[in-house]
Amino acid sequence: MELQWTKIFLPEIKELIATKDFKGLRDFLRERHPADIVDILRELEPTERVMGFRLLDKHKISAVFALVEPVEQEELLKQFTEQHAKEILLQMQPDDRTQLFDELPAHVVEKLLRLLPTAERKEANELLNYPHNSSGRIMTPEYVDLQMGMTVAEALEHIRKTGPNRETIYICYIVDETKKLRGVASLKNIILANPDQFIKDIMNENVFYVHTTDDQEKAVQVVQKYDILAVPVVDNEDRLVGIVTVDDVLDVVQEEVTEDFQRMAGIQTTEEEYFRVGFSKRIINRVSWLVILVIAATISQTILKSYSGVLSSVIALAYFIPMLTGSGGNTGSQSSTLIIRALATGEIKTKEWWRILLREFKVGISLGLIMGLIAFAIAAISLKQLTVASTVGVSLCIVVSVGNIVGLAIPLFFRFIKLDPAFVSAPLIATLLDATGLVIYFEIASRMLSKSAS
Repeated sequence: MELQWTKIFLPEIKELIATKDFKGLRDFLRERHPADIVDILRELEPTERVMGFRLLDKHKISAVFALVEPVEQEELLKQFTEQHAKEILLQMQPDDRTQLFDELPAHVVEKLLRLLPTAERKEANELLNYPHNSSGRIMTPEYVDLQMGMTVAEALEHIRKTGPNRETIYICYIVDETKKLRGVASLKNIILANPDQFIKDIMNENVFYVHTTDDQEKAVQVVQKYDILAVPVVDNEDRLVGIVTVDDVLDVVQEEVTEDFQRMAGIQTTEEEYFRVGFSKRIINRVSWLVILVIAATISQTILKSYSGVLSSVIALAYFIPMLTGSGGNTGSQSSTLIIRALATGEIKTKEWWRILLREFKVGISLGLIMGLIAFAIAAISLKQLTVASTVGVSLCIVVSVGNIVGLAIPLFFRFIKLDPAFVSAPLIATLLDATGLVIYFEIASRMLSKSAS
C-alpha cells in the first residue's frame, strides 16, 4: 500500500475508531501488511495508536512493533500493560529485540528484561554482551542447523519441525557434533536431492562467515560480495552461534551511511533519532568541529596579513580570492568523497595508492586547466589586465590540482593508520585548502607582478 492509499483509508479508520467498531477495525488491519499498518498508525493520535496495536493479531503485532521508530516504541511501551509488553517481546525475533533494547534507556531495558522468561532473558543478555556495532550484536540465534550424518529425508523433517520458529529456512547450516560450522545447503538443493542422500554429500563446504567480535560492516561486505541472504556467525572456536540476515544488513548500511555523512559534515555521530537528540546535545555534537574550523581559519587570516603588501599594491587580486579558495575546497571535497566511498565499498585498497595517485593527478591537472582557462577569461574580460588575469588563471589551475591530491591523500592516510576515512570532514579539507590556495595565489601574484614591473 502506498502512502497516498494510507491517507485515503485514514478517514475510514478514524470513523471505525469513533464508532467503536473494533471488529471492523480488526478486520481492516488483519488484511494489511505490517509496513502499511505502521504508516497508518503514524497518522493516528497516541491513544488511537495504542488501541490499534491492541487489536492486532498476535502473530502480526511483533512484526509491526519492530518496524516502529524507537521514539514511538518507547511511548507505546509506556501505554502497554506489563502482560501486553511481555507478549510483544516474546513474539519478536531475538535480533529485533536486541535492537529495541539498544535504543531504549537502561532503566527501561532492565524493567523489560525482568518480564522475559529465564531462557529468553539469558538469550537477550548474551546478545547485549557482545561489543557494540559487532556482528554478534546484530545476529539472531534463530537459524536451522543440520547434522552432517542426517539423510535428506531426516533433514526435511527437522526443517518442518523447527522452521516455524526460525528467522529463515532458505539456507540451512551444517554442523558437526561440537556445533562447529562445516557447510551450508540451500532449501532448494535439499528438496531436489534424493531422500536417501546424506546432507554431508550435498552441502557446500565453501562457507563465508564472520566472527561474533567482527565489526558489523564485515557482515555487510560478505553479503554484498557473495550475494547471500544471511551470514553465519561463529565464536572464537568456530562454533555456529547465529546468523546475520539481509534485513539487518540493510539496517547497518543505513546506519553507516548516516554516520559517514555526519562525520564528513563535521558533526559528532549519533545513532539517536532527530527528535530524540536534546537541544544541548545537538549543540555539543556540532560545536566541537566548528570551533576547530574557526581556529584553523585563523591560518588564512595570518596568510592574508602577511601578504597585505601584495594585496594593497593590486587591489584587484582581492576580487578573486573567494573563487580560488572555494574552487580548491570544492575540488578537495569532491575527491575525498569519491575516495572515502570507494574505500568503504572495497573498490580500492590502500596498497594501490600509487595507481590512485597517478589517476587523480591526471584528473586534477585536467580539471585545473579547464577551470584555469575559464578563470583567466573571466578576469581578462572583467578587469582588462592580462597580468592579473594570468595570475588568477595559473593560480586556479595549481590550486585545483593540489586540492584534488590533498582530498584523496588524507582519507588514504587515515585508512593506512587504521582510522575510519570518514573522520576526514569536508569542512576541514576545505579550510586547509583555503589556506593552501591563498599561499599559492599570493606567491604566484608576487612573482608575476614583480616581473611585469621590471
